[in-house]
Amino acid sequence: MFNNLSALNENSKGRLYEVSTDHRLPYERDRDRIYHSTAFRKLKDKTQVFMFEKGDYYRNRLTHTLEVSQIARSVSRKFQLNEDLAECISLCHDLGHSPFGHVGEDIISQELDHNFDHNIQSFRQVTLLEKKYVSYDGLNLSWETLDGLIKHNGPIQDPIHEYNLSPEFSFNLNKYPSLEAQIASISDDIAYIAHDFDDGIRSEILSLKKLSKNNILFEFIDFDYLFSLDDKVARNYFTRQVINYLVLNLIKETELKLKNSNLKSYDDIINSSEFYVRFSANIQEKVNLMKSYLFEHFYTSDFVYNNRTHAEKILVFIINFLKENISELPPSWQKKITNEQSKKQTIVDYVCGMTDQYAINFYRNYASKN
Repeated sequence: MFNNLSALNENSKGRLYEVSTDHRLPYERDRDRIYHSTAFRKLKDKTQVFMFEKGDYYRNRLTHTLEVSQIARSVSRKFQLNEDLAECISLCHDLGHSPFGHVGEDIISQELDHNFDHNIQSFRQVTLLEKKYVSYDGLNLSWETLDGLIKHNGPIQDPIHEYNLSPEFSFNLNKYPSLEAQIASISDDIAYIAHDFDDGIRSEILSLKKLSKNNILFEFIDFDYLFSLDDKVARNYFTRQVINYLVLNLIKETELKLKNSNLKSYDDIINSSEFYVRFSANIQEKVNLMKSYLFEHFYTSDFVYNNRTHAEKILVFIINFLKENISELPPSWQKKITNEQSKKQTIVDYVCGMTDQYAINFYRNYASKN
């Protein structure tokens, strides 16, 4: 349908370090490198919302990532875009997340680096921190995957980080990302809204009965039918309806936007002055209201807040402990420290590499000695 606007495999700008070709297309190879990375495996023990209430069914950063990639691939297929690229960007967008979800991001910003951003950290992870190859650091991903990762939230007007990996392998931060990257970004929103409602209902912090009274947000759900179902089926029905409603509107609005444009090629997308992957205005407003509802009724609930307080205590201790006890870092990490700036960055990198459980164990081990 819109294949002419896609990031075609044969037009890829390649990798920073040349590699021999094999049976895989470039973004298939990126996907495989991400899947086999250390950071990707660690996502299974990094929190979304519940930090100490693990449960067998609550989402973690890994399940969230997989749900994002599924939606992104599905939408990309509908438009005949590059599914593999959309999947790659989805799979690596959260690789730089710290333990304990956004609490970790807040504490790192508070205690270490006011400019900390998990998107930048994800870029560091795939270009520097992964140690898997003899000749270079990082995963050596394709230019288009990295560009989509950098611009997960759109063009960067005032960069606080240096993204160019060499004079020949650089990124124009003012230009828009590919349609595949735009799809990955909005799929992130759809996935976390739907699964946070699901986790909130499962935990009984949110109630389907209360949600049914909110006609502004959920008029598209047949609650009479929903309440005739078994509780577990009803919750899953609700979640499916939210995803379907948002995805179908996204497809309809994006298709209309693209058909009414004069775009002819991938370069036209990059050189445009707006996002083409979007919800309709009224649904975007609804999405914003859904996010607000989750914040007011779920993220700031007593149960989640108490977990947050505990996580903050652990991370503040770890960061301050490492500031004063660099010798407790592994020798390979100590070698990275040559001045105060490198010390700060090394602690950021080390903490972001922790899973929730590693952070808990670290705290228990060293807090008991102080």
